[in-house]
Amino acid sequence: MVEQDSKTRINGSNGHAIDGVPLAHDAEMAWREAQGATPLGPFEYVPPMGFREYWYPGVFKKDVGTKKPIFVKMLGEDIVFFRGKADKVYALFDWCPHRSARLSQGESLFPGTITCEYHGYTFDGQGECVAGLIDGPNTPLIGKMKGKAYPTAEHGGIVYVWMGETEPVPLEEDLPPEILDDRNHWYNRVGVWDANWTEPVNQGIDYHEAYLHRKEFSYMGGWTKPWRVKFHGLFSKNLPFFRPRIANYGGVKITYEDEKRICSNPSNTRYGESYHPGVDDTWPKKRWYIFLPKRSGRLSGSVPATSLLGIPSFAHGVELPSKIRTGSGSHKPAISMKMRWMVPVTFETCRVWTYTIGPKPKTVLGRAYKYLWYVLWNKPHSLVRINEWEDLVTFQTDRLRYDLPQKLSTLDTVVIYFRRHLAMRSRDFQRLGGAYGSNHPPTRAGVKSDTGEPNEPAVVGPAVVGVHD
Repeated sequence: MVEQDSKTRINGSNGHAIDGVPLAHDAEMAWREAQGATPLGPFEYVPPMGFREYWYPGVFKKDVGTKKPIFVKMLGEDIVFFRGKADKVYALFDWCPHRSARLSQGESLFPGTITCEYHGYTFDGQGECVAGLIDGPNTPLIGKMKGKAYPTAEHGGIVYVWMGETEPVPLEEDLPPEILDDRNHWYNRVGVWDANWTEPVNQGIDYHEAYLHRKEFSYMGGWTKPWRVKFHGLFSKNLPFFRPRIANYGGVKITYEDEKRICSNPSNTRYGESYHPGVDDTWPKKRWYIFLPKRSGRLSGSVPATSLLGIPSFAHGVELPSKIRTGSGSHKPAISMKMRWMVPVTFETCRVWTYTIGPKPKTVLGRAYKYLWYVLWNKPHSLVRINEWEDLVTFQTDRLRYDLPQKLSTLDTVVIYFRRHLAMRSRDFQRLGGAYGSNHPPTRAGVKSDTGEPNEPAVVGPAVVGVHD
């Protein structure tokens, strides 16, 4: 659970408030910026290839065999995973330091090592050359040739990789607190999205759903594309398809902030129709099939009082380095929380790890019901139809420009907070003085030389490979 210690900044220490809710300094600043067309680009403080001083999910441990390694690209770097001794999974830079062949094309001939398929040079989990199979048992490269090694750690069957150049923090500091709570369990879905990692983050906190995901017949497949009809939206148990839509939000309330995350709820949501003087008309139009009243009481869609994080419940949240939460879940068995963790691959692609987290069922029947709910309802409806059929196609490559000016406003309050205030609290800024690729690159070194003196800021990529004297 999240502890609220002296470093935690929860709703205000400066007396300012919005709708009676006090705000801390950064929350107030983000809210005030959102009142105008704020020119804050996506990469002012946020790096286009991801914050590096963090752990990221890499591979499922079960997918790494004892003989054949696994190749994965993360944060622009080529990484090979292989089994080490004591069943640990190690990660090295994929290009052999001898003649730059791919280690992932090789195999693990000896326990805890990987052998390059080209000349047979063999490396251990720390990247040290331990044998040169055709160079001879006493090859002079032993102890001198080393590949770049990435620290790894495991939790819940997933191998996580430290992508930074400074000393790793304990893995638990970067894991979602919900999966560290043994009262919970979760399902994983992993896929590569055709988008820069920042947009799935922004999209997860910008309150676009009232427009993009509006449940109207023409946007659920309609008569023209019946094969795309979103049956899950039509036959939801709360029948939202037949009820008034959200007309507009009255704003966004920041309900919680600390050193690495921020959470929010919509404010003064209006249903039905709103008149827009600029077009001299109302929106949305009432449809023939809307005949039920707005949900209220138990069916109002309100979130529970407390969340799985142990903080007040929220609708959207973002956490460093690249996690977003849609809904906060609760300890009630029927309420789960969706968390996406974006892992940059290239500038135009990212790997999205989706965790659906909720209380662990206490009975066999409960576990079976939860599994069927996930497979038959949650995954096809939320993860596939909404996230991939509606969200992703809107901002995928060539449908969104990152080089044009962006003017942010009220629904972007949390986006502003993430792009400026939360980004500047990242370990990249704290340890390196900036983030690679952003408009504020590192100003100090993150690693030490052999003499103990700080090096110049390193270039992102395989900087620690080659032959050592």
